Amino acid sequence: MADNNSYKQTPRRRGPGGGMAPAEKAKNFKGSISKLMQYIGRYKIAILAVMIMAAASTVFTVIGPKVLGKATTGLSEGLMKKITGTGGIDFSYIGRILIIVLCLYACSAIFSFIQGWIMTGVSQKVCYRLRKEISEKINRMPMKYFESRTYGEVLSRITNDVDTLGMGLNQSITTIITSVATMIGVLVMMLSISPLMTIIAIVILPISVGLVSFVVKKSQSYFKTQQEYLGHINGQIEETYGGHMVVKSFNKEKDMVDTFDKTNAVL
Repeated sequence: MADNNSYKQTPRRRGPGGGMAPAEKAKNFKGSISKLMQYIGRYKIAILAVMIMAAASTVFTVIGPKVLGKATTGLSEGLMKKITGTGGIDFSYIGRILIIVLCLYACSAIFSFIQGWIMTGVSQKVCYRLRKEISEKINRMPMKYFESRTYGEVLSRITNDVDTLGMGLNQSITTIITSVATMIGVLVMMLSISPLMTIIAIVILPISVGLVSFVVKKSQSYFKTQQEYLGHINGQIEETYGGHMVVKSFNKEKDMVDTFDKTNAVL
């Protein structure tokens, strides 16, 4: 069995009589992003609603701990008064604080659900439009295109790649908005509680960003390879089932299983 290094640059299998072609890479990343923004541009109102809902959800989430801190302070002061014999714990005050905190988190959950529901609808509409246009274009493609790719690779473009785009679109926009709102809200809250601790946290932040950037940079190539091998597996499954009579006639069941296991192990 070949080692894993041989799978870093995976050639695409051509049809009968063909050679090997290297795996495709994005030729114009900025152009692809621009086209994606054109798809999303149709849903400006929905995206604006998502931004508002995500920001509102984050605000309620950020405010919650500070309000909850008042209950902790009230409990601590009540214990001290009980020890010194000058009073006791005001449970009614703590109860009111806890009810307020519960309402804050409930509002945050409601806004989060609404923005998730809207964003899911937008991403599904974008995926539907993409699949529709891919289906229309694939009927206009020359035979040379299909001869240079397996059925699994073609199907992977229509199903897996579009699904991955939809999931990324659904998660990335919401995550960006929520992260920005959370960063601003937390920064304001930290400054209001302890400016010194805020400065320390800001100094540590570049180190965290550097580590995250390093992990993301290293993982992108593996993700790309995973998508390529997912297409290879789809092609192997489709060809094996489509030609199962030929496989059985030549007693190649074990060879096909071994080939699938090797590709699946890499995946």
